[in-house]
Amino acid sequence: MKEIDLRHAPIPKLFFTYFIPSFFTMMALSTYSTIDGIFVGRKLGNDALAAVGIAWPVFPLMIAMELLLSFGGATLSSYYLGKGRPKEARLIFSSVFYFIVCISVSASLFCYVYVEHIALWLGASPHLKGYVIDYLSVIFLGMSFILLHPLIDVFVVNDRRPILATISMIVGALSNIVLNYYFMFILEWGIKGSAWATILAHCIGFMMIFQHFIRKKGDLYFVRGFSIKRVLMAAKTGIPQASAEVSASIVMFLFNFHLLSIAFERGVAIYTIMMYSGIVVFTVLFAVSQGLQPIASFSYGAGQFMRTKSIFRFSLMVVVCVGVVLYALSSVFAEFLAHLFLDGDMTLVDDVARAIRIYYIGYIFLGVNILSAVFLQSIQSTLSSFILTLFYTIIFIVFLLPIFKHYFGIDGIWASYPVAQFLSLFVVFIVLRLGKVKLRMENAKR
Repeated sequence: MKEIDLRHAPIPKLFFTYFIPSFFTMMALSTYSTIDGIFVGRKLGNDALAAVGIAWPVFPLMIAMELLLSFGGATLSSYYLGKGRPKEARLIFSSVFYFIVCISVSASLFCYVYVEHIALWLGASPHLKGYVIDYLSVIFLGMSFILLHPLIDVFVVNDRRPILATISMIVGALSNIVLNYYFMFILEWGIKGSAWATILAHCIGFMMIFQHFIRKKGDLYFVRGFSIKRVLMAAKTGIPQASAEVSASIVMFLFNFHLLSIAFERGVAIYTIMMYSGIVVFTVLFAVSQGLQPIASFSYGAGQFMRTKSIFRFSLMVVVCVGVVLYALSSVFAEFLAHLFLDGDMTLVDDVARAIRIYYIGYIFLGVNILSAVFLQSIQSTLSSFILTLFYTIIFIVFLLPIFKHYFGIDGIWASYPVAQFLSLFVVFIVLRLGKVKLRMENAKR
């Protein structure tokens, strides 16, 4: 494979070298949840779909655990590779991997034992409790693979093998489709079948990437060493992305809570379908940030500050265009997206389509917010990235959600999200000014 020249290749060419594989990777990853939702809704009905919606907040918490170390560790590894210190990069990678293995196994056992308590804490009603417990009990058993697959996927991208990351995700996603059908429609395993399909698909994807590091095919591979200091360094760098997922979990809980109070299980079902469809939009936007991150981290570590700013400007232009196009497509095909999960309930289809057209306006602004946070994280401005992340994920939502619900009902709940994302743009402007000052100061030191 031809080596990617992060120092000298033209910015547009380099960006798309990372963005295109990342796009297919994130699209494949997004289908895990979307396919689960389609099979559960079609096979088991709205109650089972609502139960998955009640259980959904555990996924952002698991992803937060992984992102805390994977995104932070990968950013640091790319930074040290840019500085010509591959041994440091390998120690960071190995320490993060070993730590996640230990933590995920411990958390898996704990959550499995207390699955009923967790289901009740998430707000499962007596009507949905059985579904929620069945689904989560399997998910908790396979938690390690849910964490480890995306963990090493991020590292292999930063090891200049984005195509391998894409192939593993596509194979895993296709496996998830086949296994969902086999477990739910052939073996009749119910909602547990969907959970088992997710676990085994992640296991397949993980094994495909794992051999890259075992066989030492790149700059990163396992070493005999562990450093808690490096783990803490990775955690510090990964705080913004991890906090985004923790905030997302809290926000999902808040939306479920407010929807149950005015629209009951029907409202949660609408939100669940809308979020399943929105995963695809969100992951495409996040793929733009994934295209930026390795280049920005490497360029910053190599002291190429003008190049660092250029990649951000180019990525910003791309993410704005992508956000507008995705919203337009979502609005046009809103009914089609709802029909994927529902069979015959036209009133519910109309309600889902209306919610999509209101809620998804926020995705136009979300892309800019995510990209800015990832850029600041890539240039080691962790505090600024963290502040921005908190504002666009949770702070504005916490205040706007009950107010909009009170005055505008269920439409107000949907509208609170785009308004929160728009207000976050003002925070983006402030923190980016701080980021530019840092780059100027670093450039002056050179």
